[in-house]
Amino acid sequence: MVVKRTTIRKVEDILRDYPKIDKYIEKREQELRYPTVPRDDNVGGGKAQYKYPETALNTLITIDDDRRINTLKRQREVIDDCLDGVGRDTEVIINELYFKKHQQYTIDGLIANHMINVSRRKAFDLKKTFINDCAKGFGLYEI
Repeated sequence: MVVKRTTIRKVEDILRDYPKIDKYIEKREQELRYPTVPRDDNVGGGKAQYKYPETALNTLITIDDDRRINTLKRQREVIDDCLDGVGRDTEVIINELYFKKHQQYTIDGLIANHMINVSRRKAFDLKKTFINDCAKGFGLYEI
């Protein structure tokens, strides 16, 4: 099957962000829990006397309904599911190419240093299969 290059790039970008997804989720939850209140420029104006803050209730509803948090959690689940279904060689390839902050090896380097025990063609096939599975899980798969 042929996958568009843009789809492959999008999946690769999501895979590179995978190690930071938990930080992104925590940061977004903090933004929702402690919203910044805009400065009141209404000099001399009064405030409502009987207005009570309902921030706790609004925060819970907002965190559960937040689109960005739900998308990040879904991406994490899809990648976890894809990683659970692959072998050690594919895990090593994906970890080296996408999860490390500074990539040390290419696929050829992994083969030359015997970190994976497959041929070059098989290594690229494993990578391509993993990316296609992730694309299906993300709903980005285009035929």
